[in-house]
Amino acid sequence: MLKNLGDGISLRILIIGGGEVGFHLAKIFSKEGHQVVMIEPDRDKINRVEESLDIMAVQGSGSSVETLVEAGIKDAKLVVAVSAIDEVNIIACMLADKLGVPQKIARVRNQEFTNPNAVLTPEQLGIDLIINPELETAHEIYWLLRRSAATDVIEFANGAIQLVGLRLDSKAKIISRQFKEVSMSLPDLTFRTVAIFRNGRTIIPTGEDYFLNGDQIFVVSKTECVPDLLELCGKADDRIENIMILGGGKVGRLLAKELEKDRSLKIRLLEPSQAKSQLIAEQLEHTLVIHGDATDVDLLASEGIGEMDAFVAVTDDEESNIITSLLTRHLGVRRTITMVSNTVYLPLINSIGLDVAVDKRMITANAIARFIRRGEVVSVATLRGIDAEAIELVAQKGSKITKKSLRNIKFPEGAIVGAVTRNSEVFVPVGNSSIEANDKVVVFALPKAVANVEKMFE
Repeated sequence: MLKNLGDGISLRILIIGGGEVGFHLAKIFSKEGHQVVMIEPDRDKINRVEESLDIMAVQGSGSSVETLVEAGIKDAKLVVAVSAIDEVNIIACMLADKLGVPQKIARVRNQEFTNPNAVLTPEQLGIDLIINPELETAHEIYWLLRRSAATDVIEFANGAIQLVGLRLDSKAKIISRQFKEVSMSLPDLTFRTVAIFRNGRTIIPTGEDYFLNGDQIFVVSKTECVPDLLELCGKADDRIENIMILGGGKVGRLLAKELEKDRSLKIRLLEPSQAKSQLIAEQLEHTLVIHGDATDVDLLASEGIGEMDAFVAVTDDEESNIITSLLTRHLGVRRTITMVSNTVYLPLINSIGLDVAVDKRMITANAIARFIRRGEVVSVATLRGIDAEAIELVAQKGSKITKKSLRNIKFPEGAIVGAVTRNSEVFVPVGNSSIEANDKVVVFALPKAVANVEKMFE
């Protein structure tokens, strides 16, 4: 296993591909003090990287040995291949394996390489992890549909803990109340608010802060206690049964297949291409596939759009996804989930009346970061549109975090402990709680605090 990237040791990391995923990962690793080298054939993307990040960039192909050697692959401890071309990513990792790189990750969209019956396994290709962006995105949307009142749902501690994002409105019982007052009035509180997104700013709260109308809050809770949390926040976590998916691409098909496992759901998939819709209808067993244009109001009305609990727009055209989501919301859909590829749209989605935006590239980057930072760091997630990370860490024996109670430890500014798993028990710590060796701890932190938080657990 590669030594944890957060342990203060500077490692040489090669990133193949300078798109949004590669750029995001390069930004994370360079902030942590690692020697990041990016390989990218496009000069415009190279210029963007060199102007925005303090890393080295090499123009060329990740499938070229000459380019890999120029980028210093012989000293690299990690290669992350996230170019737009599957074959380049696979070849880059195969070459990296032959050249002795300890860990290789490839973004691969072709499901022939990720299904259980693949002719060539990742191990045979010399790849430690294959990430399928469409599969990861479909899984995240599935969870958002399962937890219908939330803007974000991220699991920790093998599902025992969830980080839930919620937008507060006048129905919330906690509006205008101080954090410490809410805690005192609910002594058996099994959740903790770890961040607020307010007026374009991310706040790590203290007991002196207030809950305000319009806040987007992020709460760490035992999974079994999430319904109580939703009630407190005035959110009815109504079961979603009628779902319309726009787009029969990979994400739409994978999502429909996952939803079909629950036979109580009524699923419709709307696809503009007639030939494609016929093909999809043959692949799905319990989904009604409809050929048509999602901006056709008469078609939507005939398909009962006003009775839909959720509309999920996952075409490759993000403007179309946004427009059709707005249209269906106007026609009475209770919840919208909109796939976008431009991160600029993420913080704007709520302000224009939509519920949740998902970014396939951000989801992919999160999945890669979770894998890379395993070890002392069990899991990491960057949330959509806010400047903070949720991290699950293991407290090492003798680490600073284990030496005093939380009240008496100088915890890094811009970070907060959300929940602790000890053996099989999950609890939300209070001031006099102590962290013990081998505890798994969920921490929420601003980027500037992440490195210092990780040092507390070493």
